[in-house]
Amino acid sequence: MAEPTTLAEYIRANSYARVPNRARQDEGWSSYKKGYELRIVVKTREDVKQVRRLLKDARIKPGKPYRKANQWVMPVYGEQSVNQLVALKSKRRRTKRSSR
Repeated sequence: MAEPTTLAEYIRANSYARVPNRARQDEGWSSYKKGYELRIVVKTREDVKQVRRLLKDARIKPGKPYRKANQWVMPVYGEQSVNQLVALKSKRRRTKRSSR
């Protein structure tokens, strides 16, 4: 597979979302601190810079990137931003299948 170049490609390649459990929200901040978060996982620092630029171009505020094992994680917080990016993940481009 070619290296990702668009925000949707980075998200489809390796990302995961955390969505809060509405039933637990009433427990209060001291016991349940889950919010909306999408983590885009990339291999290099250059990929982090590219993803950050793409997020800013889409008017989405990126979080602070951090290292996790041998990878970089670019978090995005907030319900609206996460929902917007999750929608990109599920939209696959249709490609023509070559005839045999």
